[in-house]
Amino acid sequence: MVCLSDGKYETEVKLVLQEVSNADPTEVAKEFERYENEFLIPPRDALRSVVRKFMEPGSDADKTVSQPAIVAKKVTRFSELGSNDRNVSIEVLVSSYNSRLQQVRGEERNIGFGFIEDSPWEGDRTKWEYKDWGNKAQDLLPNSIVRLEGVSVNEWNGKKSININQTSRVSVLKEGSGTPPVPTSEPITIEQASKGESTVSVVARVISVKPDQIVKRDGSGTIDVVRGRVGDQTGSIGFLSWKALEVKEGDLVKIENAQVKRFRETPEINIGDYTKIEPYHDGAFPTKDDIQQESKSTIMSLRDGQRDVDIDLQVVDWTVRTFTTKEGESREVRSGEVQDPSGRCRLTSWAKVDLQPGSFIRIQNARVQAWQGSPDLVTDGPDQIVVLDEAPFGPIDSSNHWVTEDLDVLTSGGSRRGISTTGRIVSVRSDSGIILRCTKEGCRRVLRDGMCGEHGEVEGSEDLRLMMVIDSGVSNASLLVSREPSESVIGESFQGISERIRANGPEPFMSELKERFLGRRVTVNGRSINDDRGCMIQAESLVVVETNPVEIAESVIERWEVVL
Repeated sequence: MVCLSDGKYETEVKLVLQEVSNADPTEVAKEFERYENEFLIPPRDALRSVVRKFMEPGSDADKTVSQPAIVAKKVTRFSELGSNDRNVSIEVLVSSYNSRLQQVRGEERNIGFGFIEDSPWEGDRTKWEYKDWGNKAQDLLPNSIVRLEGVSVNEWNGKKSININQTSRVSVLKEGSGTPPVPTSEPITIEQASKGESTVSVVARVISVKPDQIVKRDGSGTIDVVRGRVGDQTGSIGFLSWKALEVKEGDLVKIENAQVKRFRETPEINIGDYTKIEPYHDGAFPTKDDIQQESKSTIMSLRDGQRDVDIDLQVVDWTVRTFTTKEGESREVRSGEVQDPSGRCRLTSWAKVDLQPGSFIRIQNARVQAWQGSPDLVTDGPDQIVVLDEAPFGPIDSSNHWVTEDLDVLTSGGSRRGISTTGRIVSVRSDSGIILRCTKEGCRRVLRDGMCGEHGEVEGSEDLRLMMVIDSGVSNASLLVSREPSESVIGESFQGISERIRANGPEPFMSELKERFLGRRVTVNGRSINDDRGCMIQAESLVVVETNPVEIAESVIERWEVVL
């Protein structure tokens, strides 16, 4: 049911009332909703038809409702667009294309939706949602670059999006990949549903379900939602329902026509008005307890934005910190490093929980929040952490706990701590060596031409770092080596390097770095950070594992007694 208080059709309703003053605003809003949902016509394009419906017999209102000629607006950035812009032309990168089945006049129709990004050829990009009302799926493949002409801007709850209408034109400038998804009611596994952003149907067991609230962006109130988690034999996934659900923990259900979206790095099933949920019967389907046990997380599998995480850990250290809130209230937060056989991360508890280093704990219903690029665990209540009497895995030496991973795995997965990887140095960047950092409290930004990105012109403090590119032959990542590991691998102190560069300039030092590292294989211990800009390895230690090629050849000849 349409509610005028939500303001969705407020502008269009006012325009209709200017021409038909005695029309009921609620009925007018309902008519706009009908055009949008049943006929796939955006409110602005339905304006004349709605006016004609409500005008009195014999009225000449339809003659007075004239829409001015719409001048084409060509832009390069979304920031140039306003909520009332129509007939827009812009080049974009198609990030994703999904479709859902919707009943229109008694028949099922595909409606496309997804994300597009402006400035597709260069520079920073801004991502907007779009809706395809014109069945342009073949021209909107993911990773394609297209020119959109005749599209319009829609704004809802302060968030703008693009409408691709039936009369819009889509010109492909760079081909994409794959084929347009075809929505189907045939269920897929949770593992398959978690891989992309699309409309899916799944059969799953309800692991958890609870009411929640989301605060509106403009701060005007809250929206009641339902959160939870469902799973099958292949894994589990969180869900967010925008409507009330009549399900409980342990129920086996079939969910049809739901959308998988990503919250930060985590896939989540979105349940809306067009989603159908019904009981399902399968005596061989795993129980709730079996699914929870099989889908228990490891540190390696953590992703920013996850909820309802169950995981077994060993405590490395634990500290208590007191701080004062903006309201002047004194609060305590507890945190420390934890580990399991797959890696290390930080754990933060907002409840009074005292843990001992070396103890084993089980965490339930935790959430994951990125801190300095790495996913860390957060708990809010004391009942979420249970100290275990028996160790869930063997002893781990926290002083030397590095999990070896291929560089290809690190570049394609999530951010991780406590990893060790090997690759070849293929580039030594020119910004290696002595750098200047901002001296303002809490800021360590690198100065560019004496300027800090946050504090402006400041007097910098010298520091040492190496910036390189490490390559596996298939994938590559940026490699950042801070002062201490740089001193160790170079075999010289920061002061000595600084004096040499001050006396001879940076060129001899750069030549030495290239001779020492370029083309050599190295082993790196540290952490990996994955974001929109790619993968960066921050080294805590760096070892060259391949020496001079001539020395390697001579060693092989001597070992195998080769006669040349």
